[in-house]
Amino acid sequence: MTLCKNTAVAAFLDSHGQALSAHEHMSLEEMRAGLDAGRMTLLANPAHANVVPTLIGQPGRVKVNANLGTSPMINDVEMEIRKLRLAEAAGAHTVMDLSTAGDLDAVRVRMLSASGLPLGTVPLYSVAQPYVARGEDPSDFSVQELFEEIEKQAGQGVDFMTLHCGVTARGAAMALGGRRVLGIVSRGGSLMARWMRRRNLENPLLTEFDRLLGICLAHNVTISLGDGLRPGAGADAGDAAQWEEVSVLGDLARRAVEYGVQVMIEGPGHVPLHLVQSQIQGIKRLTNNAPLYVLGPLTTDAGVGHDHIAGAIGGAQAAYFGADFLCYLTPAEHATLPGPEDVWAGVKASLIAAQSAENSLGRPWAVARELGISKARATLDWEAMTAHALDPQTLCKRRGEFHKEKECAMCGSFCAIRMLEGELAK
Repeated sequence: MTLCKNTAVAAFLDSHGQALSAHEHMSLEEMRAGLDAGRMTLLANPAHANVVPTLIGQPGRVKVNANLGTSPMINDVEMEIRKLRLAEAAGAHTVMDLSTAGDLDAVRVRMLSASGLPLGTVPLYSVAQPYVARGEDPSDFSVQELFEEIEKQAGQGVDFMTLHCGVTARGAAMALGGRRVLGIVSRGGSLMARWMRRRNLENPLLTEFDRLLGICLAHNVTISLGDGLRPGAGADAGDAAQWEEVSVLGDLARRAVEYGVQVMIEGPGHVPLHLVQSQIQGIKRLTNNAPLYVLGPLTTDAGVGHDHIAGAIGGAQAAYFGADFLCYLTPAEHATLPGPEDVWAGVKASLIAAQSAENSLGRPWAVARELGISKARATLDWEAMTAHALDPQTLCKRRGEFHKEKECAMCGSFCAIRMLEGELAK
């Protein structure tokens, strides 16, 4: 049982349980049962000062993550901190530092101190980055270096880590050799596949999984089992490589829960609309209903420049069919590093996806928001509309110079609601 072995989770429930219960519209007993069974996870590393313990798992609220971080071509730490603050202001529930350039320790520590939102990382990036900076092969790192990096980040306060434990030599072979339209698109998955192929060895995160569990239990780090073989093209969704990895992740998730370590599963990237339901339900079934963390999914490959929209379409369907945690996409996806305005747009798009799913699922907070804004529109109550809107800042900006008018600037005196004022009472 998770709470018998993971004293950190039990302690956070003792100190924050009532607030979590009210926010999630669940009883403490329901949350404990979900955590014990591995259907939920509580993101909170005790070493992360002022961390906001965040529950992942339906029927709790669907959560949204924002990816941040430097790149070799755009390395501006101050911009990343600004993006972090914007993500938090926009309503993101967690953030991930995916930095691959500069002093990665310094960036990570700054993010941990700048926000109480749970922070995720991909330790493989930090292990490979010094080799890339020296012009060496990024897969030259040793097993010892990898585990030392994981332990260091856990000690710094990282709350969850993407760890590509399910990328097996067999699965990587299935994804390569022309069997896919787009091969391996995960950076971590590609790094691990390269490491294995150059040494003719199996994935050390798999072969030494118990060692990993010991580190994560000691620090209450949630393992986010990475989808290193996720489909990067709609045509590859549901192929043998993807399901090979998912089946391995299901077994690892079971082992983690038995050990007392919290775990969640990362889900598919590009999935055509008609396959979203079967993908989500299939992954949940094979992984023992562990919390599912999805990137989108993107329902079309052709939306570049607007991938936050493609991701929101897939995200709404995914959450409706059981996904618990939406990783945002921004308008910059597949093109460049997101800027501050992209972060805002990405968070809001994913929040819209979550609201759409939760309203359809009849969740009380979502239904109340829908009814509240509809009633406000019926009386042209702009203050109430703003209070219920998912993006009140943009609503106010759109009103602009006409913010004192009762009607919107599209309809003016042709406002359908104003035309019938008083008539319905006759």
